[in-house]
Amino acid sequence: MRNAILTITLLLSVVHIVNAQSKDAEKYRKESEQMRQTVWAWDKPQFKVRDIPQQYANASKVIIAHHTELTADSKSKFAFYGLGFGPKKELTLTEVTREMVKVNDKSAVTDFSEFSFTQFERTSGFFSTDKTTSYVGVRVIKPNGTIKEINADDVILTKDEAAEKKAKIAVPDLQPGDIIDYFIATEQNLTNDISNKPYRVLLFDDAPILSLSFHGQLGKKYAIQYRSYNGAPELQVNKNEDKDIIIDLEKTNIPPFETALWVAPGLQLPFIRMNISLGYKGMGSKWMDTQKPGEVSKNTDSDEFIDDKASSLSVDYYNNYWMKAAKDQFDAIESDAKKRAKNAGIAYKDLSDEDKAAQLYYTFRFTKLLNFDINALKAKIDIGNARFNGFAFLLFCTFKASGLKPAILVSPERDGLRMAEIMSAGDLTTAAYLPESKKFFTIRSVYDIPFSIPDNIEGLTGTKSFTFDHPAMIMGMKKMMGLTNIDPGPDVPTTTSDKNAHIENLQLSLTADKNNLTVRRSTTLRGFYKVEEQRELVLYEDLYEAERKAFNEDKSLLDDLEDSKKGKKYVDEVRSAFAEARKKQKDAFVKEAKDWFEQDVTELKEYKTDNLGIRHTAPDFVYSSSFNLSGLVKKAGNNLIVEIGKIQGTPLVIKQEQRKRDIDVYMPYARSIEYNIQLDIPDGYTAEGVTALNKKVENETGYFSAEASATDKTVTIKLKKHYLHNFEPAKNWDKIIAFTDAANDWVSAKLLFKKK
Repeated sequence: MRNAILTITLLLSVVHIVNAQSKDAEKYRKESEQMRQTVWAWDKPQFKVRDIPQQYANASKVIIAHHTELTADSKSKFAFYGLGFGPKKELTLTEVTREMVKVNDKSAVTDFSEFSFTQFERTSGFFSTDKTTSYVGVRVIKPNGTIKEINADDVILTKDEAAEKKAKIAVPDLQPGDIIDYFIATEQNLTNDISNKPYRVLLFDDAPILSLSFHGQLGKKYAIQYRSYNGAPELQVNKNEDKDIIIDLEKTNIPPFETALWVAPGLQLPFIRMNISLGYKGMGSKWMDTQKPGEVSKNTDSDEFIDDKASSLSVDYYNNYWMKAAKDQFDAIESDAKKRAKNAGIAYKDLSDEDKAAQLYYTFRFTKLLNFDINALKAKIDIGNARFNGFAFLLFCTFKASGLKPAILVSPERDGLRMAEIMSAGDLTTAAYLPESKKFFTIRSVYDIPFSIPDNIEGLTGTKSFTFDHPAMIMGMKKMMGLTNIDPGPDVPTTTSDKNAHIENLQLSLTADKNNLTVRRSTTLRGFYKVEEQRELVLYEDLYEAERKAFNEDKSLLDDLEDSKKGKKYVDEVRSAFAEARKKQKDAFVKEAKDWFEQDVTELKEYKTDNLGIRHTAPDFVYSSSFNLSGLVKKAGNNLIVEIGKIQGTPLVIKQEQRKRDIDVYMPYARSIEYNIQLDIPDGYTAEGVTALNKKVENETGYFSAEASATDKTVTIKLKKHYLHNFEPAKNWDKIIAFTDAANDWVSAKLLFKKK
């Protein structure tokens, strides 16, 4: 919540245009002023504190007070929907969060010098119109007690479109030692909404918090489910004489938490989570799994939400698999897979279950995601940037229709929540898998390949496995909900550091003027390192053509269009779009090289993708280029100094405030970065300082090593940094620091080319 407040961006769909001179704008200004008067008048002693405890004197910032007021009410009236009259529920949810922060250094001043937010939004649905309005107040308290309020209505529009309006407020003259006092108030008017609205009260920050409090008052027609996580205190829940639900929480002297580096908040940081909904116990309430108005429940059994997931998949299974019109699509995928296998000289019927699954996977990816659609030209060319939900259910149905015996793995994500502590079916992720071989299948991007362990579930235990019964003789919805068999799922393996690798093969020499380096580069990316660079560097045309050739199809995409009556007229447009994308590819290669080496890159040439890494039989993404790299060569009289350590950019630096750690380390995955460097010694020079480049720090968590040797003509350097696991207990933190510090120290490594 607090971190989100700093960038108060509510990405909202706006259909009501707020004109600065309109009556709506004047109404907003009046309401905004009333809100500021109300909040600044809060009689809360924690917002009168000005002194900071001595123990936090050196902290970048100190949160003196943080308080949230959450109120909700409802009323009923008749409204005309266009089809007739009916009861209409109107909900008003108002949240006001105020925070007062002492900023002690320039970094904190930068954090609080500007606020971004959205003033107003309205979204329209078939039966409802929902409206959200936000108000902001900002003031600065100087060390001498002077209070200066920023005009929060005097905003600068950063985006002024019918679909979206964004604004920002500058906080001028903010200085170290000042206190910034600000709030964000959001009012939502919602209609006909009995869905759960997730809400969290966070009890952590990367800065110390002297006082944190929360007060909620929800009308008697609301219902709440809640749970405290990771040592968070319990809510104090009561009801007043009007039967409103009253919620209170107070906590003081909260120390700073590590929130940025290798943390799993749902498993490690204290917070309280609530599901807030409008209670309903009318017709269909049992099926909708709604709560009674006024009901407050704590620590709801997670099986309820697992059953919700099962119910949802059961409906999908019935509608999208057993209904003939739907099932035909999966039969068609198998038929297509057989045809493509035959074209490629593969006997489909003789394939193992795993190889059949791979053939089906590639067919699904090609026909459903890559296959060219002239009506979605731009979308298809940009398909590489698309992110998908994994398609677990559709892959399951594809495999099942083809006679395999698949299942769906269901679990929280590895850095999400514990299975026993989920509070929504939305907390669960899915993956298709073959139980007999424990091979996993997801498609979260067009570059994914079969048999890859998804990074968001690797290493998990206690998963669930869903399979489905034949829905014959179904009598009503309740029976259909029982279609899903829920069994214990598999333990998911983890990948090793060599499987998630970034490998740089570099041939380096000095430019003719001996001011820069000439680089011939070949990069290999493996495993979880691949997809983000594939998104940036791989062209849709190349991706499509690679798959077409893998399926042994004769005609290129453009050839197919030219032979098609419908597509022929689009050939020039498509050819032009492909040419434009290829021009932009050079810029993408330059940007990637600059970002990686953190130096200026010039004269890029011979850039290409050598292997796309989109098949499990050739999984590495390999690309190459040549360019000049500046910033690493310095002249010292007749001699030359090559700052070779900077070739690795800026490795991870463990900051001073992060060096003491008492929570476990949740890294994204085991991984490695390696450099194989061949540096030519220029004619007329000798290399000195080669032996000093050698270094090795190794322990059970990982290692950094540098091995250097030289001949008369070449210096050879091999750098390796491996994180051996995706998880380390807190007791191993110092060991991680040992080899990451070694890698960071090596940045200062230098070679001397001495003039003969």
